[in-house]
Amino acid sequence: MRKRFLVLTAAVLALFLFAGASVAADDTVYLNMGSTSSTSGLYAWCVTGAAVMNKADIGVRVTVIESGAALDNLRRMKEGAFDFAFCVDLPSAMQMYKGMDTFEGEQWEDVRWLFVRNIIADRVYARADSGVQNWADLAGKSFCPGMPGSSGANYMMKIDEVLGTGVKFRPAAYGDAITLLKQKQIVGLQKSSTINAMDSSLIEVNLTTPITAIGFTEEQVEKVREVYPYLNFLKTEKGTIKQLPDAGPMYEECPIVGAVSSTRMSQEVAYKIIKAYVEGFEEVAAAYSGVKGWDPVADYFKYAAPGGEIPAHAGLVQYAKEQGIDVPERFIPPEYEEK
Repeated sequence: MRKRFLVLTAAVLALFLFAGASVAADDTVYLNMGSTSSTSGLYAWCVTGAAVMNKADIGVRVTVIESGAALDNLRRMKEGAFDFAFCVDLPSAMQMYKGMDTFEGEQWEDVRWLFVRNIIADRVYARADSGVQNWADLAGKSFCPGMPGSSGANYMMKIDEVLGTGVKFRPAAYGDAITLLKQKQIVGLQKSSTINAMDSSLIEVNLTTPITAIGFTEEQVEKVREVYPYLNFLKTEKGTIKQLPDAGPMYEECPIVGAVSSTRMSQEVAYKIIKAYVEGFEEVAAAYSGVKGWDPVADYFKYAAPGGEIPAHAGLVQYAKEQGIDVPERFIPPEYEEK
């Protein structure tokens, strides 16, 4: 009898332990994260960013999902396929927030900013043997503006429309675009890059298929900004691009890029993943050097121009305030709760 009692007691105890383990397991928050093409040099940033979150032991498990980058990420996040996304530029997020231009009729006021990766150049590369020296020279020529659905491709098409250049666009996945470039079926392509360097994935391409970078004139920039004031342009002086010292001076379209989520993600969860990303920043920078020199938290409040911003996520506001970072009122969302 005593033996049966001990066996029963052990079974009940095991059941409670199993139930407790199940509850603990259920406490894990599973998140799908939109990224970019796996052939892009930016994919390493996405994978490593997710890895530092997963290793932080914060009760979050992030799964990286390949995507078409910014515009695709935003739409799939709105649909609920993604919980948050990397590789989203601020101008695209702002258009969705306001339901304008690219996202006309698709307004989504729930989109929220998480953290900054860097400010990049949607750089226009051309084969060195193509004779293309500026944007106007692309008239009538085949050119890849970027991946279908990407913000960079969208901006190139908008710019072409405003300037009336008449570029023959061939949107393509990045790997396919490189093949087309090598086969001389296109004269160039647009590829997001850090301000002072070409995209890492193009360095090897440049060894066998020499390329250069071209840009816009000040007059062209003025025309574009009259129609699309949220597009930001910076002047790239000659010698700025490390691997292309002869490129420039020119103007390039340069958006703030980072990660976004929505009000569906709780303040607590957003706070945790932002904190994990910041604390794992050295590991992220080792995998993708383009983040070096940028503050993922403070630089959003520093560089997002009035009228071009979207609300910061409540979790970002909480983390920023804990770090003593000033958060202007225009960034604070209505759902933010003081902790």
